[in-house]
Amino acid sequence: MKEKQISIDKFRIIAAILIIAIHTYPLISINETLDFAFTHVFCRIGVPMFLMITGYFILPKAIQDRKQLIKYTIKIAKVYLICMILYLPVNIYAGKLKGIDAIGILKEILINGTFYHLWYFPALILGIWITYLIVKSMKNKKSAIVFFILFVIGLFGDSYYGISEKIDLTKNIYNFIFNIFNYTRNGLFFVPIFIYLGYIMKDKKLNISKMQNLIFIVISIILMILEGLTLYYLKLQRHDSMYIMLIPTMIFIFNLIIQNKNENNRELRNISTMIYILHPIFIIVVRGAAKVVHLENLMIENSVVHFLLVTISTIIFSIIFEKICLERTGIFGHFGTKRNVPNGHGDEEK
Repeated sequence: MKEKQISIDKFRIIAAILIIAIHTYPLISINETLDFAFTHVFCRIGVPMFLMITGYFILPKAIQDRKQLIKYTIKIAKVYLICMILYLPVNIYAGKLKGIDAIGILKEILINGTFYHLWYFPALILGIWITYLIVKSMKNKKSAIVFFILFVIGLFGDSYYGISEKIDLTKNIYNFIFNIFNYTRNGLFFVPIFIYLGYIMKDKKLNISKMQNLIFIVISIILMILEGLTLYYLKLQRHDSMYIMLIPTMIFIFNLIIQNKNENNRELRNISTMIYILHPIFIIVVRGAAKVVHLENLMIENSVVHFLLVTISTIIFSIIFEKICLERTGIFGHFGTKRNVPNGHGDEEK
């Protein structure tokens, strides 16, 4: 029986745009609290979306054949290497490499990502291997418990850190963790649970209607925003990537996505990847252009305009680059598939 395709690619674009918002604070010139609720709470669904997509498509193949996971790891490592080279001049110009020793360089490459958004690549590699090993060695219920515990540990080093900091024992434990990782939003504590959720939802979708699903999404998002604002006002956050309500929010959003059946679109996958990789460059370009034309008040200080300029320019360049280069090579298509083969099956994430 022919497997139905999943219209997941437009959600990749949305997720990539939400990540641009995280780095441009689009509502900050309107209202600081509104910007926090949107940027530092709602937009946090962007990265988990990519992780769940990976879990949905990659992990089942990896469980059956570890060679698929090795192949995927090599592909992500190649993309990451290109990204590091791309952002090396920016790091040199910013003086980030001054005084850094060999251990520091290794930490940047293997953990931090060398640039603020590139943390995703080493975290993805570490996270998918951790998820694979746990799923292979344990039954689903035990695996779920382990992933949840890891997430909770990360949670109290992230948005709930203010609680951990007040207890000497936990404070010392997290100080040790932060000597290794800059954040608990990483491949050990943050990534595995979302890859796992994508994996189990391959066969265990929620048996609810689309309308019920939408209602649960709205409720979950509202509760997540309330959670984030409460933590924000109580000043408990060390970082703001991890929330309790992020898990149910992502489950319901992803469940809605996989209910939509359509042909896959490799071009959109490539474009979403390029948007994620390139948007910091266009933040720099827009800021530089604003200074050249003396329109800082409009292009930088007006956060909505700044966000729109960065987003539009990144998307336009990504589309052009995809048409010229990526369509032939597929180098950056690591979130996506090869083109659909004649029988209609897309070989997702291969």
